[in-house]
This record gives sequence, C-alpha cells and structure tokens, in this order.
Amino acid sequence: VFLIVLFTICGSTQWSAWQLGYQAGLGAPWFVIGGLPVYYPPAIFWWWYFYDAYAPGIFMRGGLIAASGGFIAIAVAIVMSLWRAREATKVATYGSARWAD
Repeated sequence: VFLIVLFTICGSTQWSAWQLGYQAGLGAPWFVIGGLPVYYPPAIFWWWYFYDAYAPGIFMRGGLIAASGGFIAIAVAIVMSLWRAREATKVATYGSARWAD
C-alpha cells in the first residue's frame, strides 16, 4: 500500500517536470537515467508551493495524480482486509474447533 502512494507521488513529480519542460528553475535532478532527469519524489509539493501562480493547471493535475495514490491505497487496503477476513473463516490449524468436522 505504501508503494502505491510512493509510485503515484513519483509519477506526479515526473509528470509535472515533463509538463514544465524540465526547466532549470525546478532545481537539480536527483539522478539522470538515459538522459531523462529524475526528480526527488516530494519535489512536486515544493514546486507547487513556489510556482503555482505560474502554472496552476499543471500543479492541480499533478496534485490530483499524487492524491489518487492515497485513494487507490485505501481501496487496496480495504480489498486486502476483506480478502484476509475471508481466509480467517477457513481455519484448519491445530486447536481449532473444526478439526473433527
């Protein structure tokens, strides 16, 4: 679930940097892969704070991408919880009251 949030924040940061043309004002990239700069994941939030007045649409969409990770993570956590609860009804371990059924 944590990885879902991390990946969506990374995705929103990279998407926002791409939409802004990887401008020098975004700061130095975290690292570069194949000529593509990769920025530190929470950089989207810093950029949003400082540059929102210049590109509000880009940061609104980037924020929605980042926030979607939270909603997706909640949905996955609920599904995993329900799946785990269904498994608990099939207890067949030592000490269970159903061993003689």
